[in-house]
Amino acid sequence: MNIVRILSFFTFFQITVTDTSVWIYGATTSEKMLLSSETFYKDTVMTVKIDEIFVDIFYPGVDRSVGNILVLPGWNFPRQDWCQKSSLCRKASEAGYCLIFPEMGKSVYSGEFYPETLQEWKVYPGKKWVLDSLIPTLQKKYHLLKNNQKNYLLGLSTGGRGVALIALERSDLFKAGAALSGDFDQTQMPQDRLMIGFYGSYQQFPERWKGEDNPQMQIAKFQIPLYLGHGKQDKIVPPEQTLHFYEALKKAHPQLNLKLNMPDAGHDYAYWDSELKAVLEFFALF
Repeated sequence: MNIVRILSFFTFFQITVTDTSVWIYGATTSEKMLLSSETFYKDTVMTVKIDEIFVDIFYPGVDRSVGNILVLPGWNFPRQDWCQKSSLCRKASEAGYCLIFPEMGKSVYSGEFYPETLQEWKVYPGKKWVLDSLIPTLQKKYHLLKNNQKNYLLGLSTGGRGVALIALERSDLFKAGAALSGDFDQTQMPQDRLMIGFYGSYQQFPERWKGEDNPQMQIAKFQIPLYLGHGKQDKIVPPEQTLHFYEALKKAHPQLNLKLNMPDAGHDYAYWDSELKAVLEFFALF
């Protein structure tokens, strides 16, 4: 059994998670309840550990959720930021979505590590962990992200890149995705310190920069609908990253459902929060 924490808007509980169910302890007899894949209570966040990585699971206050959203953070952004600095959890609660927040730390969602990858960055999970550990564990133990459910991807900054990379691998599982302020072609940013820190320099290892971790180089493989947003005043990730990605997708997949929004905004939660209503409306189409 795994011991995890649970947080409602009113009360802290300790719970014990088994393979199939969750019992809440620390409440009165009348408050105890069984939390299963179909029975939730008002706006609950459960924190679990998967391979020593913390993952928050947000359950909306409804009897049955309308779908699950895997929410990917940006570079070194705490997983709690989405709920603390935006209206995502409130809007998800109102709409009836379960949210899944993995702690990705200093991850660029790379498929593997290399000898040139900075040693201190190798402790953080990447694309392989999401695909081979996070998703299967959530399916088996928590009855989330299953194939018969409506599943979506949402990410900001480096997490937007993560959305594209996970979508490439699991178009069978996710109905749609939304990538905000993401980067999709690292070859256009050859001096980017994060990419150099993971892949080595572009001049030495161009095949790594152009390979399976480059979404734009794999444009022909995309299959799921995507919402793409980027602030025109972004000083962290060039807005052209999203614009060129969108244009390449439209050219390669003229029938694919795509939406682009590029307002006069920066690289911050004020902008990302402003996109959430449109993103959830986009998800509701699929």
